[in-house]
Amino acid sequence: MDVVAMVNGQQIERDPYDLDYIELDVVNDVVRTLEALETNPEARVEVDLGTSGSPKFRLVNCNSDFENRFYQILKGRGKVNY
Repeated sequence: MDVVAMVNGQQIERDPYDLDYIELDVVNDVVRTLEALETNPEARVEVDLGTSGSPKFRLVNCNSDFENRFYQILKGRGKVNY
């Protein structure tokens, strides 16, 4: 499953050693943890790190179970009920 980095709607390439967009590392870890829940090979998570101060997420072709768990982790500060 891909995590696509964006800034103000434009896709960017990120240097893995760049700490300016460390939020992407967190999202990548969450996606990697939940990847088994998503069976659609076309599914992806778009993360817009624009100037709003907090990332905006767009889950594309993801099933509802993946979406629920994804948002539960990100909004629940890592606490998930399995």
